Amino acid sequence: MPRRPAAPPSTASTPTQQLVEQYLRLAEGQVLLTTVAMTLSEVSQRLCCGERNARLLLSRMQGLGWVSWTPGRGRGRVSTLRLRQDPGALRIGHLRRLLDQGQMEAAFSGLPQQARARIKEALPAFLGGTPGGALRMPFYRPLHALDPQQVTRRTEAHLVGQIFEGLTRYDRDTESIRPALAHHWERHQDGRQWRLWLRPGLRFQDGRPLRAQDVKATLLRLRDAPGPHRLLMSHLRSLTLKGQRIDIALDSPDQLFLHRLAASCCVILPEDDWRREDFARLPIGAGAFRLVRNNEHRATLAAFDGYWGERALLDEIDLWVVPPGSPLPAVDLKLGRPSAAGRAPSDAPWHRLAQMEQGCEHVLLNPARTHFASAAARRAVGHWLRTHVALHTLGDRHIPAVGWLPGWQHLPPPGQRPVPPPALPRQLRLVTYQLDDLITLARSVKAACESAGSTATLEILSAPDFVKRDWASWADLAISGEVLGDDIAFGQYRCLAGGSLFHTWIGAGMARSLAATCARVAADSDPEQRLQHMARAFAGLADAGVVLPMRHIHQQLEHAPHLGGVSLARCGWMDFKKLWLPD
Repeated sequence: MPRRPAAPPSTASTPTQQLVEQYLRLAEGQVLLTTVAMTLSEVSQRLCCGERNARLLLSRMQGLGWVSWTPGRGRGRVSTLRLRQDPGALRIGHLRRLLDQGQMEAAFSGLPQQARARIKEALPAFLGGTPGGALRMPFYRPLHALDPQQVTRRTEAHLVGQIFEGLTRYDRDTESIRPALAHHWERHQDGRQWRLWLRPGLRFQDGRPLRAQDVKATLLRLRDAPGPHRLLMSHLRSLTLKGQRIDIALDSPDQLFLHRLAASCCVILPEDDWRREDFARLPIGAGAFRLVRNNEHRATLAAFDGYWGERALLDEIDLWVVPPGSPLPAVDLKLGRPSAAGRAPSDAPWHRLAQMEQGCEHVLLNPARTHFASAAARRAVGHWLRTHVALHTLGDRHIPAVGWLPGWQHLPPPGQRPVPPPALPRQLRLVTYQLDDLITLARSVKAACESAGSTATLEILSAPDFVKRDWASWADLAISGEVLGDDIAFGQYRCLAGGSLFHTWIGAGMARSLAATCARVAADSDPEQRLQHMARAFAGLADAGVVLPMRHIHQQLEHAPHLGGVSLARCGWMDFKKLWLPD
């Protein structure tokens, strides 16, 4: 993509937002390129300032070529004003300069909602690499809260991994656990006792030293405070500190403990920092990037020079909130783009990465409803819906799901013809959350139910509201999705152990069965045996109709040839630390 020239430095001759607004006030009701008589007193009244300031403002505007001002000198001489700059064009030009310089907040400041919408439509032209060593990337929504122990969505979990650091980390290249904040560990008593040593000289992004006490406070908070990941540390009995050494005692054998410590919810926080009022919006971590800005317009990540590991290659990653469906003609990197439509001209072909998403979009049925009370009835509904979805919503990005993960077949594949609908209640309430793919799937499910004679209503919640599960008492069907991270095996364990929404409507018997499976998995030192235990558990969930898999998604990522270090993580994003641009 052709590079834009560097923005000029700010000087006295560069117009400010305030000066632009003053000009618009001065021009109100005036005709462009028409000389009018206007006293200095009248100018100062229009500009809401004193005559001395009015002279200074007129001088600046004249220097920029916006006005011609001739002050009246002597008796009988009248001051004249001539507007030389169209007010609308001036505002647009100023906003474009602000966007080119990355000053989004200044560009949006004071604009009415309609004008903000027009500016958002222009944002893609200012995305991509910048001469200052930053990368501006589009995203379709503002970020939700970034408290690691409350995050459930994949984008927020990915950003937690960029901002924070855990005691261990999962290395996808070697498919193994590697040291992070802890440089060494020991396991004792079949995984009931763990001893870890912190690296010396660690610091958080605000300069505070990272201490063993921060580790203790973080893990105890995860165990004791309400949250969606609380079960991961439910077996934590005690933590004992001795200098940089941390001794951890568990209630049961756990061969997966190092994998737990590498999870995004287990990253280390400054002690009591979560009590800060703006913690969830602007958290402090020890990761490669510090979050320096997070608002409705964008989130900005700046490289942290005090990071314990290899410094990020880019100084800044800027996620700009761009309306869904906007053309992206000048973006170095595009997520989820299945075709070349909308690319900017380039001398070299763009690179395209693709993989199957590890997880599925699925339907959950409320077993408290008579029509969904038996496993056979739920399986029948699932097969009927899966066939309907396959016939109506599958495209290049989707394939039918017959198991939790691609490659698993726990259910019959959808047929090539419509399946007779099973018996359904006369009225159905459906619920999903604000994600385009899920909304499309939910609407297809709603249409299928209506074609079978049911009156169906669909409620679309925000993702934070959806994960609260307040809908469990009134919804008949829930349409959701699950995407595992880079550590696929541990991701399966987390789902079975309570980290997935399908636990909302499982019965007591199934809950006990899954708990027993998770205990066997955690105690088993053989990774292959663990996988077999979990595959059988997911097959049991499918046979019981607890989860009705619908679709798998092809993840896609395209990037310009000059953008280096791009690799596709299993969550669909990439490691920001490795991205780089030429000088």
